[in-house]
Amino acid sequence: MAHRLVWMPTDEILKKVPCTCIDGRTQGIRYSVAGGSFGLFLHVLARLQRTLGRCLQQESVDQYMRLFADDVGPVYLHSDQHTLDRIFARMGLESDTRLKHLTESQQRSFCELATTPEFQGCGHIKLIMQNELIYQVPPTLVTRAIKAFFRLYFAGTANLMFDVLAGRHQEESVLLLEEQFSKNLDSESALLLAEPMDQDQFFCHRPLKQALAERFLRAIDQAGLPGLDPSQWSDLIRTHNTAAETTLNQLAPELPVDHIRL
Repeated sequence: MAHRLVWMPTDEILKKVPCTCIDGRTQGIRYSVAGGSFGLFLHVLARLQRTLGRCLQQESVDQYMRLFADDVGPVYLHSDQHTLDRIFARMGLESDTRLKHLTESQQRSFCELATTPEFQGCGHIKLIMQNELIYQVPPTLVTRAIKAFFRLYFAGTANLMFDVLAGRHQEESVLLLEEQFSKNLDSESALLLAEPMDQDQFFCHRPLKQALAERFLRAIDQAGLPGLDPSQWSDLIRTHNTAAETTLNQLAPELPVDHIRL
């Protein structure tokens, strides 16, 4: 299949376009990384915890996520429709219940269920929750990050996007955009254009992932919060790349991988 790419100003992409998960069911123009921007957020905070030598408490995780949403770009987390249906069933709710209509008590129940691997609809996040030694992300941090996301989401915070993907996976290949040489990433970058019903590729945009992570890390410094020295940034990106490859090898080891450089 020919790669259908569109170009946009990089600053506009990072600020407005959700960094989705590597899931072929996602439609529209997109750039994707493992776990979406939520997954990248997890890896940044996991590295930060190791550097600080202590766990970030819930209030701090809330603060970092609010900073990401306010100053960096959309925080994107997704689930499967059948997983959401199972959560609602456990709560005694109908499958057509709308998240925005949950009472405060129901919101708390939803958050508690959503922090368990059994009810995690993102394959990458679920693997992180089940394999701390491999992914180096503590379960407590995952729990606090999920709670932070939904607390802000239910509060109506801007730039929090919860996507519910329906249907079966139909991917036939993996597309990894490794490097961009044809245009300066500081000014313009490529996005994948996925038409409706075109669900045949996992997609990962590594240059934009690095730009998004660096924007978050700079925002942390500017906010005066504990952050990471720039000397650690490249290794952080490599760690996330390795985590993405681990997930793809677990979920879709049979698919051919197409490495492209623009």
